[in-house]
This record gives sequence, structure tokens and C-alpha cells, in this order.
Amino acid sequence: MRSPMVRGIVGSVVVALASPVTSVVPPSSWVATLPVTGDLRHSLPGRMAGLTFMVAGLGLMAWAWLTVGRRVMAGERFPLVRMTAYWSAPLLLAPPLFSRDAWSYAAQGALVAEGYNPYDVGPGVLSGHIIEAVDPMWMQTPAPYGPLPLAYGGLVAHLTMNPYLLMLAHRLLAVVGIGLIAWAVPRLATACRVDRSFATWLVVLNPMLITHGIGAAHNDVLMLGLACSAFALALTGRWGTAAVVAGAAAAVKLPGGLVAIAIAAVMSPLAGRLHRFASLAIAGAVSVLTLVTVGALTGVGSGWLGALDVPGLVRSPFSIANLVGMAASGVLGWLGEDTAATQALQIVRLVGMLAALGLIAWLSLRSSIHYAARAVGVALLAVVVLGPSAHDWYFLWCLPFLAVARPGRKLTMIITAVSLIFTIAAPLNSSLRGATIPILTTTALVVAVALPLLNHLRTLHPIRKTEQAEKVPVTAA
Repeated sequence: MRSPMVRGIVGSVVVALASPVTSVVPPSSWVATLPVTGDLRHSLPGRMAGLTFMVAGLGLMAWAWLTVGRRVMAGERFPLVRMTAYWSAPLLLAPPLFSRDAWSYAAQGALVAEGYNPYDVGPGVLSGHIIEAVDPMWMQTPAPYGPLPLAYGGLVAHLTMNPYLLMLAHRLLAVVGIGLIAWAVPRLATACRVDRSFATWLVVLNPMLITHGIGAAHNDVLMLGLACSAFALALTGRWGTAAVVAGAAAAVKLPGGLVAIAIAAVMSPLAGRLHRFASLAIAGAVSVLTLVTVGALTGVGSGWLGALDVPGLVRSPFSIANLVGMAASGVLGWLGEDTAATQALQIVRLVGMLAALGLIAWLSLRSSIHYAARAVGVALLAVVVLGPSAHDWYFLWCLPFLAVARPGRKLTMIITAVSLIFTIAAPLNSSLRGATIPILTTTALVVAVALPLLNHLRTLHPIRKTEQAEKVPVTAA
């Protein structure tokens, strides 16, 4: 498999073939009763075999991506968008990878179709096949998502209540999201004077985007595609349209609205803080108006603002606020301060969010047009690491914006390393909760596959600037 394109396709096919063994699916689904994989998924040796093939397939995809990256940085050209399509195709019909969120999306759409308010009740009020694969943790919790995916899920649920078909419908939204990212990133790269091929390789062909986006069908990818498109539209001078699209991104998940920082920078690239504040207020007002309008037109409303703390039920180790809060809670509990220990995590999480908001405010007023992409990337990263909840795929939020912000060799290596690790280690997810042997074995497999690839990061030398960058009027300053 000398060709990295073929290697990536083979890796994706292996992942797709292993997914019926490793993924959580409704017991009544056709996947659960397949002749070979249906038997393997019900035994420990069978699941371990599936996890082994899964990690191997992810490793092949990561290896192929890294090989393409080295050659792109050496000046070679690849059909990167077409390669993304080829690597994604085997995952289109596969069960959701690494996460049960797609089954929650399906159930929340069913709630809308049945006349329930998904911001008041959880999927537990339903019965039957639609909730068989929903994570018990989210069974009684309201939806923390915006009105756009919920309304879409409700429309599809009016046509079918088959959870697998509903999941595929939400995967289609992820495909749309990746299409928008593939359209926007080269344009953002040109405007920021970054090599288009380098940015497309680092973002669009990234196996973390493909496996967590297409494979897991997370709606974060649609949010990200809309946010990137909003920035790209702003660079053409269509600021009003860009602000509306930013509001649509927030109508998927609220952090998508932070792209208004970049829109404001484009509106007043050389202005002082007062003009920047005015531009930010205008862009923000249009985005918020769009968000509210989407909720009203779809009939879903804006009750999701009260459910934004739902993801915080998971004490993710990727959140600095969680780590500090849990450590403080543990120490206080050991000292016998039970009341303080109970409150410590909430207090630290609040401090983390206030710190993130302060950083976002600073970036909003100080970033110039040349640093707008970096400002949005850093703002989104701050929400992830300082917020109350963070999952591995949340790091996709900042990926396109940092990739076009003229990353140097060190930042490129960090982004690449994080992408490789979060791709190969993706099977260590909630479906392995409490399964000691699979967790330990999968961890060993991940280390064995990831270390040789990480050792090659030193060969990466990013292209800092396109030799023949197209002129974009609003970036000509």
C-alpha cells in the first residue's frame, strides 16, 4: 500500500467493518443480528478482536494522513477534497463510532415529532426502539443543542421512527458540515496568506474530522462548517450575510457564534476599539436575532439556553476546570470539609467560564483582521479547556481557525499530534465504561500504534505563505 490514498481507504474500510462489533446499537437493529459481527459483539474475545481492528484501521488512516502532509509540505499536490470523500465513504452507512450521541439526536428528533418540548423532557418519556441505544446518562436530561438540528430531526422523525435511519439523517448533516469546511478553508487560507493545500490537508483531510464527524455523526461539524463559511463570506464583504450564517452556527451549538469576533474584525480592520466594539455589537446583534428567529420559526424555541449545563454532568479530563475542581474537591473531602468539597467543583467551573469569557472579550476588542482567525481559534479553545465539559471531538472547533492563522512548525506539530492521538484513541469512549480488560488492552494498542507515528512529527515543515496568494479585497491592508 504505497499510495497514501489507498492506505487511507483501506483504513476507513477496516474501521467500518469493525464498527458493528464495537459500536453501541439498538438491540432490535439489523446490525445487532448480522451473521458474524452479531456473534462477535456479544463475547469479550470478539469485542477485543473488533477493537484491535478498529485501532489498526484508525492507525492506517492516521499514517496515510501524515504521509500526505509531509509530501504536501514538500510542494507535492494531491486531490485532497476528493481523498476526503474517498476516506469518508466507507463510514457513511456504518453504526455511530465512539459515541452514542447520534442515538440521542434521533430520540430528540422523535420528541419534537411527538409534540414534546425537548428542552423540558428527556428521551426517557419515549418508549420502543427509538431509545434502545440512548446513553442512560442522557435519558432524563433535556437537549443542550440549538433549534436547528432538533427541528431537522423532528422533520425526519415525521417520516420514520426507525432509529438507524434517523441516525443516518443526522450523519447527512455532518456531511454537509464537512462540505462547508472544504469550501471555506481554502478561501480562509488564501486570505490569511497560508498555503491552501497545507490548510486543506491539516483540516479537511484530518482523520479526526472524518472519524468524529462522519463516523460519530456529531452535530459539532455542522456548527463548524457554518462558522467557517460565515468567516469566508465576511472576507468577501458580505458582512450581513456572514452574521446571519454565524447565528445559524449558534443555532446548532452556541460556541459557533464566536465567529462574530472575526466578522467584526473584517468590518473594521483598521479601526480603534470603539469602532471595533460597535462592529462587534452589530455582528452579534444580527447573529442573536438569527438565533432567536430560527427558534421561533421552527417552533422549538430558545429553551435550550437553560439546558447548557447538561454536558457538564460528564467530568471530562480534557477540561482544566474539571481537573482543578475535582482535585480541590478531593482534598477538601479528605480534610473533612464535605460541604466545601461539594461546592468546589461548581466554583472552579464558574471561575473557568468567567476566565474564558474575559479572554473572549479581550480578543474581541484587540484582534485585528490579520489575527482574526487566531482570535476565534483561541476563543473556542478557551471555551473547551476552561469550560465545564470537554470531549475529544470538541478540539475540532478551533482546528480550522488555528490552521489558517499562519501556524509555525511548533503549532503545526501540536495540532498534528493532538489530531493523531484523538483519532487513534477514539475507541476509548463511553461504550467501554467500566470494562477494565477492554480499556487496558485498547490503551496498549493505542500506545503501540500512536508512538511510531508521533515520532515522525519532526519531519513536518509547514508552508507559511502562498507564493501566489489571491488578493482578497478586505484583506489587502
